[in-house]
Amino acid sequence: MHARIATGLLFGVLVLVAAGRAQATPIDDCNQSADADKKIEGCTLFLQQQPLGPYVALAYGLRGEAHRTKGDLDRALADFNLALEIDPRQSAIFVNRGLVHRDKGDLDQAILDFSKAIEMNAQLSEAFVNRCVAYKDQGQTDPAIADCSKAIALNPNDAIAYNDRGVAYEKAGEIDLAIADYTKAVELNPGLGEAYANRAVLYDNKGENELAIADYRAALAKTPTEEDRQELETALKRLSDAP
Repeated sequence: MHARIATGLLFGVLVLVAAGRAQATPIDDCNQSADADKKIEGCTLFLQQQPLGPYVALAYGLRGEAHRTKGDLDRALADFNLALEIDPRQSAIFVNRGLVHRDKGDLDQAILDFSKAIEMNAQLSEAFVNRCVAYKDQGQTDPAIADCSKAIALNPNDAIAYNDRGVAYEKAGEIDLAIADYTKAVELNPGLGEAYANRAVLYDNKGENELAIADYRAALAKTPTEEDRQELETALKRLSDAP
């Protein structure tokens, strides 16, 4: 089992200014993130009311995030494209568009967008970690490891980056380094079930059954998806039933 790489790397910098209004406005709904449908409705109303305003690109970016949250990748891509046509200086929107391309399986285009974001802002750790994942998915483990290492250098407390680098190390056959990264990931974020699951598989393959069982149980406690839960329970039962 490998990690489902974080889709939550969406950008709080895409925020509109609500001008101190007491009542909820389209801007308020567009800014909030708890309800994707309300966010889409708010952004759409804002764009209708202020089609030439200074925050139009950001509103398209925020609406694109909401569409991606709902799994509507085509609408998300269309909104990110519009945002970048209006304001091509938004490195965060390049990362978000790269995530959509990655979701759609277009890894080459995803890498181009992440690279563009890095070119614009070399301190943007999210761009490095997401390009790391895209390279990893292409089987390019060396650049993947390099990018995740850069992300870690920029943000040493990024558990996701350690987990993702662990996956790249694992694909490169560097099992001990992968285990070390998964271990660091769970130290930084004890709630990161993917890291426990990834480490469990490696312990399992090494025949370290007690460690594997502990990690499978930890991963199960972190509310995995139903598919992952079935895999974890099957592995745990196999090891628990072993003589």
